[in-house]
Amino acid sequence: MNPTLTAIIISFSVMPLAMLSYQLGTPQALSQADVSGYLSQPALKVSLAALKREEPKETLPQRNIDVADLVLSPAEALAWDFKQGITLFSKNTLETRPIASLTKLVTAAVALDYAQPQETVAISLKAVRTEGDSGNLREGEVLTVYDLLAAAMLVSSNDAAYALAEYVGSKMTTTEPDQQAPADPVKVFVRVMNQKFNDLGLVQTNFTDPSGLEDKISFSTAEDFSRFIKYLRLNSNYSPIWNILKMTSYQTKAQNGVAWHEFKNTNPFLGEFDGVIGGKTGYTPAALGNMMLVMTGPNNTEIIYLVLGSVDRFGDIRKMISWVNQAWQWPPQN
Repeated sequence: MNPTLTAIIISFSVMPLAMLSYQLGTPQALSQADVSGYLSQPALKVSLAALKREEPKETLPQRNIDVADLVLSPAEALAWDFKQGITLFSKNTLETRPIASLTKLVTAAVALDYAQPQETVAISLKAVRTEGDSGNLREGEVLTVYDLLAAAMLVSSNDAAYALAEYVGSKMTTTEPDQQAPADPVKVFVRVMNQKFNDLGLVQTNFTDPSGLEDKISFSTAEDFSRFIKYLRLNSNYSPIWNILKMTSYQTKAQNGVAWHEFKNTNPFLGEFDGVIGGKTGYTPAALGNMMLVMTGPNNTEIIYLVLGSVDRFGDIRKMISWVNQAWQWPPQN
């Protein structure tokens, strides 16, 4: 046998299987534990933005050139088939701007990182005094973490977001080295929100409160935030968020009987389109209208629709959905 060929065969036979798979380009499925392990190693630090699923070209959607380009008015807009890594529409996706109550999706994720849905939370006066009255929470009532997630996701309750941050932040809080009193639990919580984005490589984002109210110094980009939504979809720890976002309404009674609540979903697309996985709205005068929507697409894919800085967020989402359905064609499945 040719000596060179023999050497090649030997080198392949002793190569570790994982490395061989990588060399040959075989897609590798990473568990959340795998991702966490990588994040803990500075030399191997990975970001969600770098994790792209490779698909054979014959399964990818093709642009129908007979359909004109879409023109939309919002400051930023994106339609992204994230499972196949195909950007279907984009506008100014790298510009930083306030995202208002879309921030609460990050608050919900961090809360689930540190608390179980069934844990109970006593609502504080500070939480009730947070700007806005959505949710109608009352001082002293006791709700579960899941109840508060529902209030924050469905009716965008600022009180609920603050209560989650206060409760979970208190679990993280330790006395600062130069202080005799414990750190503010809400500030600790917000630092963890920012650290989470930083760990994922989403560095064009900054949070200063758990609700998105401080829109002059809180900001993100359509690019960063869509990557975060992908992360939420791929991580089973956040399934409570998506379970809630599918609900048209949620009813609960305080654990101590103080109050009864019904939270009705502000997402108008649940009954309008088939395949809606979940959506979240946001608005402040500075941010204008924001909307995130995830829908199933052809061939079991999922599409993230996102608009930031819109004067007609629902209309803009509808236009994107209609345009994508006309302008892109997915090959039939075998």
